[in-house]
Amino acid sequence: MGRSAGTPLQPEDPPAIGPYELVSRLGSGGMGVVYLAKAPDGSRVALKAIRRDFTADPVYRARFHEEVSNARKVASFCTARVLDHGEDRGVLYLVTEYIDGISLEDHLIEHGALSPSVLHSAAVGVAAALTAIHAAGLVHRDLKPANVMLTLAGPRVIDFGLARSTHVDQRHTNAGMVMGTPGWIAPEQVFEGRTSPAGDVFAWGSLIAYAGLGGHPFGEGDAYVMAARARHAPPDLRGLPAPLDRLVAAAIHPDPARRPAARQLLLELVGAADEPAAQLAATKHLTNAWNPSEFG
Repeated sequence: MGRSAGTPLQPEDPPAIGPYELVSRLGSGGMGVVYLAKAPDGSRVALKAIRRDFTADPVYRARFHEEVSNARKVASFCTARVLDHGEDRGVLYLVTEYIDGISLEDHLIEHGALSPSVLHSAAVGVAAALTAIHAAGLVHRDLKPANVMLTLAGPRVIDFGLARSTHVDQRHTNAGMVMGTPGWIAPEQVFEGRTSPAGDVFAWGSLIAYAGLGGHPFGEGDAYVMAARARHAPPDLRGLPAPLDRLVAAAIHPDPARRPAARQLLLELVGAADEPAAQLAATKHLTNAWNPSEFG
């Protein structure tokens, strides 16, 4: 598809990091820059270079190494596989499979809401990815349209930059810091700092509503405004096809305890009785129903 080749390197970018030759910039954020890079064997990979001020922080270094350990546990179905990590001249980096395609965010900006068939397939693929992430004992923490790639083979969830284990406390997050992106962060994460798989489910519901309706179900605003609406104002989901209307409403419930688990969403979306059957059904669904010509 070739839509995610990125933008040219900047003057401050090095020609290479570790054994990886940098080709272009795929994106940048608060913690660093993601590059399209060429591996020693000639294959294309995505390389995430962490900002030097974070690298110098021993707390962040611990968080980074935890991230790598966590990301390696996640099954690669509908996600980007972790390939390598290291440190070069004081820069920590993480290498993942390069996912070629167009981000859901870019597609929605250019073309508007997804068709019902593509929307249902996207819902299946992202729910399958979250099921795999949560099965590894992790939460993604930054699921949003920019982190979902529409590829020839189906939707893929990328960027585990904020993934963390569900079995550790909040020691790697500074007090008062809201980790995630406004509009996709569950209200309990914004107001109480509570992170759990239910927060990812909330992001799934918000993302699918946004993709299906062409606008965010809670409008626009900063993290606190959006979270307040999510907690107190019922969203307008009119126009979402069944069963997504019902599943999205459950996923963005203000009470995290009343949201379904990702695996429950997947079971309902593909009509399976158990998780192994659901993963097989999801694979068959994406093989048979995913039509990249609708967004390519």
